[in-house]
Amino acid sequence: MTDSAEPAASSATGPSPRDPLHALDARLVSRMQQLLAETLAGHRAALTAIAPESATLVDALTEFLDGGKLLRPRFCFWAGTATLGRTPSETELDALARHGAAIELVQAAALLHDDVIDHSPTRRGRPAVHVAAARRHAEQELSGDSEDFGVAVAIVLGDLALSWAEELVGAGSAEAATDQGAARRARGEFDRLRTEVMSGQFLDILHQAGGFESPADPEAAALAVIRWKTVPYSVLRPLRMGAALMGADDDQLELLSQWAIEVGTAFQLRDDLLSVIGDAEATGKPIGGDITEGKRTVLLARTSAAADDAQRALLAQTIGDPDAPVADVTAVRELMVSSGAVASVAQEVRDRAGRAQQLLEAAETFGTLGRSGLDLLADSATELESLRL
Repeated sequence: MTDSAEPAASSATGPSPRDPLHALDARLVSRMQQLLAETLAGHRAALTAIAPESATLVDALTEFLDGGKLLRPRFCFWAGTATLGRTPSETELDALARHGAAIELVQAAALLHDDVIDHSPTRRGRPAVHVAAARRHAEQELSGDSEDFGVAVAIVLGDLALSWAEELVGAGSAEAATDQGAARRARGEFDRLRTEVMSGQFLDILHQAGGFESPADPEAAALAVIRWKTVPYSVLRPLRMGAALMGADDDQLELLSQWAIEVGTAFQLRDDLLSVIGDAEATGKPIGGDITEGKRTVLLARTSAAADDAQRALLAQTIGDPDAPVADVTAVRELMVSSGAVASVAQEVRDRAGRAQQLLEAAETFGTLGRSGLDLLADSATELESLRL
């Protein structure tokens, strides 16, 4: 769930102010940022009353959220807009923005913990929270081990973000929903989002340790991790939350689920490629990080399947070794390309993106504006032009 370079919904040059899709997207972002700022300000005041030191947790989370592309909240919003078949009212936009802000806090919690699990040194081009906290501990010459302190801070902050996400969903969004039944269905999607991403995280940890044995082979195991770790909280549940909140029926929710599996899987496969052939400056994470972290990706499974004995020996001695020589990491990256694994995974991204586009084009019960927003998000989440293929 590293999300090395999440896509923005608008172009780098900026949308035309007359473009209704981008104008509506800008309204969503503005409202969501306002909600998050108000929420964090309230929590900062409450924590300051406990102890001034506690308020630094809010400061750390505020900094951590800066630079996020709000991909998941946008999926929630545009699915809701597609369900409505029209531009959301202010009340509807507020409800969707509130749920989107909650999703963003779940995302923050997941990444805070993920960086600890993966021993990631950076996030969005800045030191990861556990690394920054460890440095402050050392600089202030506090007692105990600095690394242990940093890990503890990141865990606590992640737990806080989850708690505050829960509050956001519960605070007034039910009244803003189309009806109470719709609010309950959206809440059910939010509950399943949190359960599924944590289950997927466990499967990822287990898979890296060599204990995920129920799938038929390494590639099936890697795809299962994507299905339950990335797809639910990145695409599927945000989509279904927004749609359910705006009154989607079962057929609409099922179509969105099918679309989400294609887009979400392609998104993660693309993210796996970024670790090998991406741009470290653009992703904010070191290239080759998945190799030294020991990520059991589809890309790795296909590389191993195509390798000879000597090449498998190289993989065995390098994958999962944080101290692996740069030359070995480079050799593994080159093997992933020369074996055809990179090209194969890239083609699967294209194929899944194509199937998703066909599903959306056939979704006549959804409004044109909402479908356009979803289509733009899918294009951004699965584009390969920026990669060195």
